[in-house]
Amino acid sequence: MISVVNNGSQALPVEAIMLRATLDEAGVPKTTKADEDFLIMPPQALIAPGATQNFRIQWLGDPMLESSQSYLLYLSQIPVKLPATRSAVQVVMSIGVMINVGPPRGLASLQVIETGVTTDKQGKRHPTLTVLNPSRVHALLPQSTIRLAAGNWSTTLTSGLLKERVGIGLVEPGHRRKFILPVDLPPGVGSIQAQLDFRPTR
Repeated sequence: MISVVNNGSQALPVEAIMLRATLDEAGVPKTTKADEDFLIMPPQALIAPGATQNFRIQWLGDPMLESSQSYLLYLSQIPVKLPATRSAVQVVMSIGVMINVGPPRGLASLQVIETGVTTDKQGKRHPTLTVLNPSRVHALLPQSTIRLAAGNWSTTLTSGLLKERVGIGLVEPGHRRKFILPVDLPPGVGSIQAQLDFRPTR
């Protein structure tokens, strides 16, 4: 269930749209329609000022799913039709929620494939980490502790830090993801080694 609160002073018309999502290595989603995979109640709502609307989400797919599937649920404001004599600019909002549906059995896994170094627009250098999920279950990078080392330098990224700075960190079954890690590298570090302690939960 997802709750939407209308903090505005006017009624808020909202509709729910479900899309199937596949992330590329950079985490950019490619989406397709998935209206038949879920029952969303209500599909549309008019939320009064100060009121809360609950949207109930029910999976209609195969209960014995072979591998995890990822979806994006968009709760979007419906533009209001203005009178023909009135000219105005409308600002509409849309909130996206990631939904992962996993098989009843199995445990996610992550393997380090490659490390590297990248430089941002401010000239700061950061380590990159490419991981592979060889399992049938979606994996979340923040369920890891990552230790980085290069010569006499080392640092550890805790699960809490990754959750705060990286976000959900989704890696779909059979897919790779490349992450820029929230660490400033010291001068002279040209390559790094990474150890990943991944402890998934269901």
